[in-house]
Amino acid sequence: MTKLLSLIRVSLRANFGLSVLRYRIFTEKRDRWMIPLIGLAVLGLGPTLYGYLKLIEVLYGMLVVIGQQSAILTFGILSGQILILIFGLFYVISSFYFSRDLEILIPLPLKPFQVMLSKFAVILVNEYLTVAAFVLPVFIYYGILAKAGLPYWANALLVYLLLPVIPLAIVALLSIGMMRIVNISRKKDALIIAGSLTLIASGLAFQFVLSRSAGSGINAQALTDLFASPDSLLTRIGAKFPPSIWATKALAGGWSANGILNLLVLSGVSFVFFIGILALSEKTFYRGLIGIGEISSRRKALSALEISRKISSGRRPIRAIFRREVRIMNRTPIFLLNGVLTVVLIPLVFFIMAKAGSRDASLVALLGAFSSGNASITALVVAGFMTLCGTINGTASSAFSREGGQFWISKAIPVAPKDQVIAKFFHSYMIALLGILAAALVCLRAFHVNISALAPAAALALAASVFLVVIGMIIDLARPLLDWINPMKAIKQNLNVLFATIADMGILVSLGFAAARLLKAGIPGRSLLFVLFAVLCVFAAGSFLLLLKFAEKRYREIEI
Repeated sequence: MTKLLSLIRVSLRANFGLSVLRYRIFTEKRDRWMIPLIGLAVLGLGPTLYGYLKLIEVLYGMLVVIGQQSAILTFGILSGQILILIFGLFYVISSFYFSRDLEILIPLPLKPFQVMLSKFAVILVNEYLTVAAFVLPVFIYYGILAKAGLPYWANALLVYLLLPVIPLAIVALLSIGMMRIVNISRKKDALIIAGSLTLIASGLAFQFVLSRSAGSGINAQALTDLFASPDSLLTRIGAKFPPSIWATKALAGGWSANGILNLLVLSGVSFVFFIGILALSEKTFYRGLIGIGEISSRRKALSALEISRKISSGRRPIRAIFRREVRIMNRTPIFLLNGVLTVVLIPLVFFIMAKAGSRDASLVALLGAFSSGNASITALVVAGFMTLCGTINGTASSAFSREGGQFWISKAIPVAPKDQVIAKFFHSYMIALLGILAAALVCLRAFHVNISALAPAAALALAASVFLVVIGMIIDLARPLLDWINPMKAIKQNLNVLFATIADMGILVSLGFAAARLLKAGIPGRSLLFVLFAVLCVFAAGSFLLLLKFAEKRYREIEI
């Protein structure tokens, strides 16, 4: 037990690097500029949090009338758990099988379950931080609105601690099994990507089938049955993942018999899944690790023509660096899945939700409520959706961090920093374009948005994405994370990605509030779209020039 606790403590310190950060800020005083940046990030999060709380308040006011206000808790819990189920796969595979500290841990006198458990603890702590933005506002504001007592707050703490355990355990069990199969092949990276995509696609397909079966046959009698019981809406929402129902009833029931029973069920199932991870890891964890880092000794002989094609002439440095960026992304499954998959996955989830609920057209009705028949307002809403799908992926804000210790190559090669930055921008913007295109197809096919609204929305999204991609790159260039031992840390546990995400959300929410104010002031919708597009173009051009100038200075200052 002492070894395990020590290993978990060391793993947590290595994961967060708080001691190093504290030393750099207060002793070396090199990173003191981060203090005001953190303050600005918190201020930028304010408008987003305010909008989220207002949404919770509106939903509570609507549902309390029919006695189904506890469904709000299910929304928050289910959103957090689905987020863990989908994106937790990347954390688990990266930490379990691609972390560089495994070379140190495996020879130590530690049992497989101890190594696995230390990594699971690190992932669990990271997931607490990940779902905090979605779940904690719901828990806290619901308790305030409902004037909940001590039993609610005590159960809320326990439920939050148990919240990630079941979905993470499911992901861990699937990942251990998948890596055990993958290890029999020499093409491990390709199989890891294919297996991860298969697991995610299976989860989405399962959700689609459940949603279709639950959403079919909506009629007057079904609606009457839906609102007949205080728990009917709760059960309908949580049918896709029963632990969300147990957690909600544990919160709403407090210390009553029903509340205690559901809390015990949630705890018991979490414990069973946890024991299952320990048992499976003891038998198969190390077997999945064997051969992960091996490199095949077989090499194909290249002809003179192939060699000449592979050697750059030096005349097109931007194209060469762009290809290098693509290779860095493609050769690491964690980078590829987090960068490319995310921009497609978010629109795909919305598409499945829309198609699964096509009979009652709930999501289409929601979009119609936002637009109110006004094409300009619809264009603004769709532009925000497209921009989010294109830029909230961490590709731009980890453009320099992903190189890690290999960044010395970027400093040594005879290519100007501005040319390297331009190539990195093209790569990040290409990923954003993929997300914008996927979102546009979803809006066109699932939400039936007219071309008259989709075209200006696409123009706004393209301009806004340039600005947001550049902002993310500036943040990462200011403080690149180059000393990571786990590729997941470069893109998912990177403070630069967090700062860029908060900045992006703050900018988009601020633009949304500004547009709403201008509309209330009587500015015509078409004129507003034109003004907003012009402003975004100015911001994009100015920030891009700032990035190029900043790169010339920072490349000389960065130490490896």
